[in-house]
Amino acid sequence: MVEIASTLGIFFFAALLEIGEGYLLWKWLKDHKTKIFGLVGALILFSYGIVMTLQPADFGKVYATYGGIFIVSSIIWGYWVDKKKPDRFEIIGSVVVLIGIAVMFYFSR
Repeated sequence: MVEIASTLGIFFFAALLEIGEGYLLWKWLKDHKTKIFGLVGALILFSYGIVMTLQPADFGKVYATYGGIFIVSSIIWGYWVDKKKPDRFEIIGSVVVLIGIAVMFYFSR
């Protein structure tokens, strides 16, 4: 159970870094914010890459699982930051993705 909590923590922290990086680059390029947004975004993206190496599994398995975490985290980000309430299909899709993650990454073989 500790390993599951640890890996989920790493996944969600990585998602926060990657989504935060994307948000800063979006602000810089689309909303014409200062270049510091782009620079900080690039540094955060670099940090995201390092954080992902903390996972105990192989690269492909980690990144496939992370894709699902990214989907769920993006919807949460949209709710908290962009104030966009997810619709029922986004919620259902997120549940399906979380089930897929659990099967792919956590079920013993």
